[in-house]
Amino acid sequence: MIEKIFTKIQKLAFNTYVYFLKKRASYGQLPIQLVNYEKLYDKKTGGWYNFYTKGPSFGSVELEVGRFYYAFVQMLQPKMVLETGVFNGYSTACIAAALKDLNNGGHIFGIDPAHIHHLWEKTDLKSLITWIPTLSQEAVSFIEGKIFDLLVLDSDHSYKTIMWELIHFEKYLKVGGHILMHDSLYFDGVGAAVKQLYRNPRFEVITLNSPRTHGNDTRCPGVTIVRKIAEGHPALEYEQEFDDWVIGDASTTPYLRDIQHTTISTN
Repeated sequence: MIEKIFTKIQKLAFNTYVYFLKKRASYGQLPIQLVNYEKLYDKKTGGWYNFYTKGPSFGSVELEVGRFYYAFVQMLQPKMVLETGVFNGYSTACIAAALKDLNNGGHIFGIDPAHIHHLWEKTDLKSLITWIPTLSQEAVSFIEGKIFDLLVLDSDHSYKTIMWELIHFEKYLKVGGHILMHDSLYFDGVGAAVKQLYRNPRFEVITLNSPRTHGNDTRCPGVTIVRKIAEGHPALEYEQEFDDWVIGDASTTPYLRDIQHTTISTN
């Protein structure tokens, strides 16, 4: 009799465990379209196989970075996200998948003028994403009045654009909110904008390497993580000396890693 009772208890416990796993199975998972896209990733170069050119392309962030964005959103649990530079939507979908799993009413707004196929189409992520098909400089009216928990800035990588985005979109980021910036090591234009963030006491900043080699072991893209700790002054300013900066010489040390710039004063 006692054995039968224990057997029933074990069976009930196992069934409860299986039910729990099924309810939690979405954690870390992406729609099948995204999973299939990830199969095109080439870890050696950090690129994505392109059927048209029969070689790697580098439009999407690295798979590791996309999954990092997913984990980052899971950890900080933002509700309102703004992304610039959507491309085909891989990073957007990774963020949206995390928002979906959080089930906290989160939404991501993606700014990009390119009319191309987005990976979130025909998935259950579509309702969490608003695509704004225009340039950043023309998108302010679409986000006016909104307050964001997270900005993901990854558009054309020139200093002119990224600094414009920081100056104009940072005011919509709440205190305690974060900014993610891809390509801050490969593109010196982005690096120059990030350098100002390092020097500004209103922000906490760290820059990490990322896996991409572009197949020739030049600079990796890098990811900068920023936390906004205060409003007000000092305000972000456009520095004319960097006006035409984009990549620079990719065979040299990135601006953010240059030995002449390793000591940063916040005074």
